Amino acid sequence: MRRPRLKVQDGIYHCLSRITGGRFWITDEGKGTWCDQLRRVSVFCGVEVLTYTVLDNHFHLLVRVPPAPSLSDDDLVERYRALYPHRPRLVGDVQETLAAGGAQAESLRVRLLARMHDVSMFLKELKQRFTRWFNARHKLFGTIWDGRFKSILVENDTSILRTVAAYIDLNPLRAKIVKKPEEYRWCGLAAADRGDPHARSGLVTLMHAVESTDALSRYRRFVYEAGLRQVKSTPHGTIDIEEVERVVKEPSLLARQKWLSEGWIVGSRSFVQAQLEGYVAQQQASAGAPRFRFETVAGECVALAGRGMHRGLASISGNQSVPCGA
Repeated sequence: MRRPRLKVQDGIYHCLSRITGGRFWITDEGKGTWCDQLRRVSVFCGVEVLTYTVLDNHFHLLVRVPPAPSLSDDDLVERYRALYPHRPRLVGDVQETLAAGGAQAESLRVRLLARMHDVSMFLKELKQRFTRWFNARHKLFGTIWDGRFKSILVENDTSILRTVAAYIDLNPLRAKIVKKPEEYRWCGLAAADRGDPHARSGLVTLMHAVESTDALSRYRRFVYEAGLRQVKSTPHGTIDIEEVERVVKEPSLLARQKWLSEGWIVGSRSFVQAQLEGYVAQQQASAGAPRFRFETVAGECVALAGRGMHRGLASISGNQSVPCGA
């Protein structure tokens, strides 16, 4: 039985999905197409992308899903145009239907709004659109993705957000594809470094900054200093990446961190406990109520879900669990 996905108002999620069978199917052309589709789908769905990385066989996303605002028909048309920029006739049909009013217009509004401001609908739209492109390009059919996407709820705190974001942007270094994250074209940091307005806007939210230049500077510094643990700088403040890798002597974001890719919630103890209390209360009557394990990592509490784990809520001591309802 599938566990209901944890969703909250104005939530931030680390999402990841893999190609079925671990196949390395996403070529450079595919990565470029995926990034283009990501921008279009995020605008249509009203989802803010904070950062991302797409590799040969999987992708990572850090996204914020804000509450749905009141959208006019003109707003809906503009979002639809973002999704289909090269199909003016299709956009025109939507515009005419909405302008005509009546039951048909209302039905269209309901269908469009149902695809917006929801992390599941956003990932469904993104994965399905890429699948259609991939299958047409390679004369295949059927799904290319390995089941459901994973989503980890992340607390909206700068220190926590930037840690998760750096883990995502450092994926190409862990895979030994590049020596600097900015050298990998298909990640959020590289896009922001190139001046991409969407990527820079995401960093402003990520770093709780006022303007994009400051956000990019502070985030890049964090990726190198905190993400790589130890840094040696020249008198001019530049970083020798080879020297950084040489002096790293403890686990860092250059190593795969299971809690950032297979957890359920990442944040402070109070945040994790509050979210789980609300979720468990909703699922209490269900026979499929979730089971959790709790760990404290780098001072943060992480909820890990899985079979055979003691059902419980995070206690103040971090690694221990207390029974639900205790």
